[in-house]
Amino acid sequence: MVNKTKYHNDLKKDAGIIVLVLGLLFFSETFVFYKIISTLWDAVPEVRIIFPVYLLFLVLLLGIETIGCITVYKSIKEHMYDFKYYD
Repeated sequence: MVNKTKYHNDLKKDAGIIVLVLGLLFFSETFVFYKIISTLWDAVPEVRIIFPVYLLFLVLLLGIETIGCITVYKSIKEHMYDFKYYD
């Protein structure tokens, strides 16, 4: 017999880990983006021209990572009883 309460509590822990990883990715990539732009903004005039492209790249990257983390969570939730992952 499967202890559903235990499985759902452990699923919540996994969701917390996924959110933590996603938060770290968002913070680190946004910080790197900010440091690059703030350092080069006045020094290199061409940065102002490519800024929208770089910003679009950052948004796409963060979007893909978010979709990936959501997919991982859905996969864990879908298969949590199949493989006795939490036993």
